[in-house]
Amino acid sequence: MSDRDPEPKNPLSPYYPSEVPNVPGDGRTWFAVLAVFTLLLGAVYAFLTLFLPP
Repeated sequence: MSDRDPEPKNPLSPYYPSEVPNVPGDGRTWFAVLAVFTLLLGAVYAFLTLFLPP
């Protein structure tokens, strides 16, 4: 939030639901991206551990 934005109405919450930044996609899309990233990272880690000495 910049200096020109009005003060939030609730001092305990920095954002109201109407003030939350809009992120494209939905929860399923972000979960799928996270799952694929985790699986790829695990595969890369397993591949790299094959070449490290015991």
